Amino acid sequence: MPPRLAKRTKLSEPEAPANAVVAPNEDKHAAFTAWSKERGVEIRDVKPAKLPGRGLGLVTTAKIKAGARIIFVPEKAMFKPYNFLTNVSPQAQLAVSLLVDCKAAQPTIAPWAATWPTDSDFEHSMPLRWPDALRCLVPPPVEQPLQRQEEDLTKDLDAVYDFLAASELSDDDFRYYWFIVNSRSFHWKPPRGKAGSMVMCPFIDYINHAPSGTACNVFERANGYEVVADRDYAAGEEILATYGAHSNDKLLVHYGFICHSGPDSNHPTPNPDDDIRLDHILLPALTPTIRTQLQDVGFLGGYALLPATNELCFKTQVAVRAMLLTCNEWEYFVANGEDLGEDQSNAVRNFMEPLLSQYLAEAAENFVRIAFRREDAIDMNNEFGLLDTRWTQIAQALEDFLNSAH
Repeated sequence: MPPRLAKRTKLSEPEAPANAVVAPNEDKHAAFTAWSKERGVEIRDVKPAKLPGRGLGLVTTAKIKAGARIIFVPEKAMFKPYNFLTNVSPQAQLAVSLLVDCKAAQPTIAPWAATWPTDSDFEHSMPLRWPDALRCLVPPPVEQPLQRQEEDLTKDLDAVYDFLAASELSDDDFRYYWFIVNSRSFHWKPPRGKAGSMVMCPFIDYINHAPSGTACNVFERANGYEVVADRDYAAGEEILATYGAHSNDKLLVHYGFICHSGPDSNHPTPNPDDDIRLDHILLPALTPTIRTQLQDVGFLGGYALLPATNELCFKTQVAVRAMLLTCNEWEYFVANGEDLGEDQSNAVRNFMEPLLSQYLAEAAENFVRIAFRREDAIDMNNEFGLLDTRWTQIAQALEDFLNSAH
């Protein structure tokens, strides 16, 4: 059973749950570490630490060998959703469960919740929380996932409306924990055929993201989640994990940050999972007949430039060749990944260059708009920094491709 709710107190900025006894700010992470260990979480040679320019993360306190277990969260230590709501999404169910626990007369996870981002943190990092004057500056590829996220949140708010009203809880209460779940949860599939669910895993949620192949391994075991060192670590190094092979557009929408694969912020290298989506410039250049043809074979949309390799993705190659080749030549390329006769790569490039130049001009216009809006902004450095960074990545990828040799 969920804990009994405390009497209603409005949550404006939930830095900590209502009624929680929280250690002083400098001690709350130590208190949570001890709390986690009491619940069976294994923590070996790592600790939370503030990292310049990266917020909070985990750093090693001693040398760690490749293959060594760093963290283990047993199933009993996970926070699982209460089952008092039906016909709601797993995310809504877990968000309401967190809300009920943290608003209870005796919260069970107060030391943990004290370490989470505040509502103000989400307001400054999550594009869904930005005012329209900022949201209109996001790159076009961000607009679609942002719209889907907004639709999901609206649907979940509608689904829990009656429960919130009956419990004297506000939409703001729910929205905050919805973002906590969105950015920090895991999917747990227990053994023996039991139903899976979204869960929260204490301490693992300190770990920051790194692209595929550049971070520690996180395994779902039969009895919990395990973090294993991917290489040897010296004392004082940050421990990272991969949230998924996500582009920077998705990282921005769902987690409120953008990443490079290289640790040197002055000379960053492209995120190998990143792509620069091209749908908004390529789809209008395709005839209705070609769009129908591509839709029939599952190649309509999802076009991208890949910054890590400076190449157009295969779907883009297919779409442009549909405009350039005969049906037989195009079908051969779709089936084999190579041209039937002469290599058409230069023809594809010649088709795409004006469109990419158009996109580069669009980026330049947005740099001007961002600079203009930034002059009048108060306390929005993080938002404008994210916008400027993403547009810079897009412009750099376009310039690299356009300047590369044929």
